Amino acid sequence: MSVAILVLLNAIAFSPNTMGAHFVMVGLCAVVCVWCGRAASAARWCAVYAAVTAVGYLSLLAPSSASASFAVILVVVRCVFCIGMFASNMTATTRVGELACALQRVHLPRHAIIALCVALRFFPTMTAEFASVVEAMRVRGVPLGVRMVMTHPVRVMEGLLVPVMSRLAIVADELGNAATVRGMDSSRPRTSYYDLRLRAMDWIMLAAFSAVAAFLLGVRMGWWFV
Repeated sequence: MSVAILVLLNAIAFSPNTMGAHFVMVGLCAVVCVWCGRAASAARWCAVYAAVTAVGYLSLLAPSSASASFAVILVVVRCVFCIGMFASNMTATTRVGELACALQRVHLPRHAIIALCVALRFFPTMTAEFASVVEAMRVRGVPLGVRMVMTHPVRVMEGLLVPVMSRLAIVADELGNAATVRGMDSSRPRTSYYDLRLRAMDWIMLAAFSAVAAFLLGVRMGWWFV
């Protein structure tokens, strides 16, 4: 169900700028976070969305080329905001075995299942690697702050991106090897420890997301106007 909703969010990410529908979508994502027991995360995401929206409107009060470019960046961030919010909750609450079981039941190709399962573990690992490198930079006397980024961008890029990219290449190989050891590429029928069932709340949330997605796609296709 989470994968289906995530696909819907990607499909409508750059639909017409209908503020009401976007607010509803962010609210639905927050409801999903609360339902999964992550109320604090929902509050943080909503606060960030409110801040992005407010800064976007404030940037229009003083029209200039710089403020216009900044406003465009904020619009793009707001368009993909729900994707990041929902994906973050999904990676934090979904086990790899549960995802593999669900994708097998919808008869997704085996290689696609492997790719999605590896991606589900890769992104949290990537976040942890960034945190480790930032902490190592701080220990070595290279604090990663706005002032440091503005005054020494090359030094920050060298100290942050180079070790992170090297480590992520190793992590990707390790995750792929772990999936192979667990028999993910086997052609034999697989069983699962998990017994997944769709509950009433799953259907309610899917229907709600689908309704908003249908509305935004209808606006894009010109079926109705707002």
